Amino acid sequence: MGALHVAVTGRAMAVVERDGTHDPATGRVLTGSWLWDSSLVLASHLAAADSARFRLRGATVLELGAGGTGLQGIAAVACLGAARCVLTDMRPLLPGLRANADANGLTAAQGDVRELRWGDKLEHQLRVDVVLMSDVVYDPLDMPAMAATLRGLWREGREVRDSVQDCMGVLREHGFEVAEVERVTMPLLRDPDHTAAFAIYRVSL
Repeated sequence: MGALHVAVTGRAMAVVERDGTHDPATGRVLTGSWLWDSSLVLASHLAAADSARFRLRGATVLELGAGGTGLQGIAAVACLGAARCVLTDMRPLLPGLRANADANGLTAAQGDVRELRWGDKLEHQLRVDVVLMSDVVYDPLDMPAMAATLRGLWREGREVRDSVQDCMGVLREHGFEVAEVERVTMPLLRDPDHTAAFAIYRVSL
């Protein structure tokens, strides 16, 4: 287990990475255990965009595919004025999400950690204002299940802000409107001599 520190709105955020987390069904290492560069891009976008900060103020935020770090959802509460985050992913990644929420001072009520596999739905009583996703769109075969989960979360006026790869066509086929908001080129977190381009998209229904 290792820890990084990254800055969001001038605040140092602790990021706990748990090595060797595996999917018990396949035995494969879950790459969501680590912090990815796209998480930093989305967190920076949310911090810099006045409209995003306005939507987050007092909101309940759900991070879909939060991995083991949940940086966006945790930063939304710790730095950007959200009232609560619901961090979701596969069961083996949940201890990492809890560790990161705790490391950044979130109570259990402020940082709610739950299992949610794409295609499943959370209980109807949970009301979510904003859904965040980062680096989760890379396999078109996963998109129908993701679309089903998003549709179950959707209410009028909801926005989803994504920092994703170029894999949005299937979401459009499921009735979502997709628009690129911003494109950023930046040095890589673990390889600062190299840069990569990251796109942030708005997905609406």
